[in-house]
Amino acid sequence: MKKKVIISISLLLLLLGGAFLFVFYKEQEAKDRQKKLEQDQRQQEKIEKAYAPFVEVTNDAALYQKQGETFQEVGTAYKSMQFELFDEEITSQTKYFHIKGYDLYIPYQLVKKVENLTVNTRYQHYLPLESVTVKQGTNLEISGKIKLQLPDKIQGKVYQKKGNIHYVEYQNQLFEVSEESLENIQKLEVVDAAERIPVLVYHFIYLNGEECNESICFHEDQIRSHFSYLKEANVFTMNTDEMKAFIKGEIELPKKSVLITIDDGARAEKFIPFLEEYGLNATLFLITSWYNKEDFLSPYLEVASHGHDLHNPGVCPGGQGGGIKCLDEATIQKDLRLSREELDNSTAFCYPFYEYNDYAIDQLKKAGFEIAFRGGMTKVTKGTDLFRVPRISLDRTTTKEEVQQIIEG
Repeated sequence: MKKKVIISISLLLLLLGGAFLFVFYKEQEAKDRQKKLEQDQRQQEKIEKAYAPFVEVTNDAALYQKQGETFQEVGTAYKSMQFELFDEEITSQTKYFHIKGYDLYIPYQLVKKVENLTVNTRYQHYLPLESVTVKQGTNLEISGKIKLQLPDKIQGKVYQKKGNIHYVEYQNQLFEVSEESLENIQKLEVVDAAERIPVLVYHFIYLNGEECNESICFHEDQIRSHFSYLKEANVFTMNTDEMKAFIKGEIELPKKSVLITIDDGARAEKFIPFLEEYGLNATLFLITSWYNKEDFLSPYLEVASHGHDLHNPGVCPGGQGGGIKCLDEATIQKDLRLSREELDNSTAFCYPFYEYNDYAIDQLKKAGFEIAFRGGMTKVTKGTDLFRVPRISLDRTTTKEEVQQIIEG
């Protein structure tokens, strides 16, 4: 009898122990499932945090193509390359983001959010020069830095040529490719290209309620009439690099093209709201010892050099006597160096009082400038001397119709 009791108690203990272990393991499974759910949730949040409609590559990253359920490495995106992404469902298992336009994928860990793509689309105003095929495996560069290497051949159009470098459009970006990496080059017929382009000169703008009696003062109503014509006529407003490229025959531009320039810096910040309202670009030639570059920050306003402190009359013989014509080399080079340093190493210059000589040109070249503007009242053509680029001065009487005649005549 005692033996039966012991056996019964033992069986009961075994049953209780088994039940306890069963409950324990079930609870552990539930905890593991919950832990896995929490880990997956954290992982998904991490991936979602990395996603944005526009991203930039943080380090050189492999690019992948999807083949069935697997991903195969096919190319490389280099640091700072930017992409637009597809809007797709993200889970904790997501490893790659799908790049719009390229049908490629990139690891989510190697990108960061950006507000918008900062690609340069100004080339879309240029006229295409050639259609080409870029050979398989070619490095695509921007500003001399490799940005992409793709698995397949690329079809594109060339919008600019600098010596051996062709600027090829691919996925709404312009990449630099050496001529050796191209095949099937076909020259395109360039129609309605500009042969002569004017450079316009403005000085001071005065708003309603303000007065100015100088001939180089422009009332805001006059500016509005000029700018409304430029916008409505779809005139391409250039920058100085584009003018340099046009002169050198590196790009073709539409007939209705113009370079708007503003001299000195006095009241020039008042032009900015009008440029931004009408979506026009202009170049300010700034006297850097008189005015601060920070007062003229706008994506629509390029700031180039009018010298640091060379805009003083009576320094040299002849005309108004700007100092760049006769001051000693050390003085001029120091002035030009200061100006370029203030202006992020701008390579464009405007002669004070429009006065220059061979000595002044030599000084600009030694200081690293690549293009310089004078007066002249004529238009710019291909082959124009880069250090004698003419400009057409406007005044308070210049009408919209006269601006139209300058551009279209």
